[in-house]
Amino acid sequence: MREEEEARKKFLTAARDLWPAAKGSLARVARPCGRPEKCAACLSGKRHPMWIFVFRQGGRARCRYVPADLVETLRRALANGRKLEKRLTEEGAGLIERHRRERASRTPQ
Repeated sequence: MREEEEARKKFLTAARDLWPAAKGSLARVARPCGRPEKCAACLSGKRHPMWIFVFRQGGRARCRYVPADLVETLRRALANGRKLEKRLTEEGAGLIERHRRERASRTPQ
């Protein structure tokens, strides 16, 4: 049980350092604006570049507009999210290994 508590503290410390965290993707897209008949760029066939955050919610793909000043923060959050997901996967395998060691130490030889 002591090994389990040490693993918990180590995980929580690592997770705290990975904030902000997000899961999804960031994409740069070009779309017409809301007033295409009055916009010179849209009339010429050009579109307006923008960033969107794509994620899954309730089993459905969703996307949200990302303001330009939030792009770098969201990039860092996505990188942290990938690190945290990797850490969770490692922790699942570690949980099984700790259980096996504990069970082996209780079994009479």
